[in-house]
Amino acid sequence: MAVTSSLLNLVKLVLRFLVSGGIATVVHWATLWGLVSLQINAVIASSIGALVGAVVNYFLQYFFAFKTKRGHKKAVLAYIPSVTVSWLLNLGLFYSLYGTLFSVPMFADPLLAQVATTGVVMVVNFLLYKKVVFREK
Repeated sequence: MAVTSSLLNLVKLVLRFLVSGGIATVVHWATLWGLVSLQINAVIASSIGALVGAVVNYFLQYFFAFKTKRGHKKAVLAYIPSVTVSWLLNLGLFYSLYGTLFSVPMFADPLLAQVATTGVVMVVNFLLYKKVVFREK
């Protein structure tokens, strides 16, 4: 019975994590689109969108997904390096799949390369958030 309960709790946590990350991604993309429509350089707009999305993601993960009681100071100090690791992993993996490093034929389409990259980064983010950022002990 305890195994079923823990599995159910994990499934609920993963679903809340995915919803929170999805909302943050929509905020990122909406910010990007809004700034580009205002004639802001796309790279700058994407960077600003990523920052806004990361802030939204932090609060959604903190209050909704992980429902942690960990103090914000400790959580933010752990979140910033986690976001940096995720950003670098996204960059490196996407470049490896789509760029000139390996140029995997299966990932010749940037969308497919990004989907694969996002899947890996999502798992890493979940583990970082659960074990490092939002842990209470």
